[in-house]
Amino acid sequence: MNKNIFIITIVGVLLLSANFIYAEEIKRSLKPIQRIEELRTKAQENIKEKREAVKVKMRQIKDTTKQNATDRILNQMEKLNQVWASHFTNVLDRLEAVLEKIKSRKDKALANGKDVSLVIEAITKAEASIDAARVALEIQAQKTYVVDPGTISQETTTQEGQNNLISDFRTQFKALRELLFADLKSLRDGAMKDARDSVKDVIKILSEIPGVDD
Repeated sequence: MNKNIFIITIVGVLLLSANFIYAEEIKRSLKPIQRIEELRTKAQENIKEKREAVKVKMRQIKDTTKQNATDRILNQMEKLNQVWASHFTNVLDRLEAVLEKIKSRKDKALANGKDVSLVIEAITKAEASIDAARVALEIQAQKTYVVDPGTISQETTTQEGQNNLISDFRTQFKALRELLFADLKSLRDGAMKDARDSVKDVIKILSEIPGVDD
């Protein structure tokens, strides 16, 4: 129990220290964010025609309130993916900063004659997990969540046509929202969790070395 409390405390301290490292290495930390943004922009360019076709369908909604609501939802889908991609990028940057802090402690322990072979092993695994999470994140950033215009009602002049038009949009939004959340959850509970857990494992192994900071 005490060891768990110790590990949690160390994680907190290292994360706070990581904030300073993160701030001091702006150029380094911006690179992954810029990469994600470039991939996202390219993905958006690839579906530009599809988005325009959807907007044409949207403008056929006669009820202005419903048309505006549809437009907001269209934009929110992409915005959500962008926000979470940025969040996950920041998390990985901070984990890397924590790992750098751990490496410094490992080097100190090694200089003091401590056996840090297991720590080195765990660090290598953590670095690989973070790299894998970045790859998974880049894949997620390139995903787009846009209504398929081919699934939207063609007849829009009658009241029934208007009802079908709105119903089709709702059906598509529901499916896209479920897909987006499923993808984000898979990333969070998969590659992102692996990266976090691998860094925690390094901290745990390091903390088990007697007099590690002596």
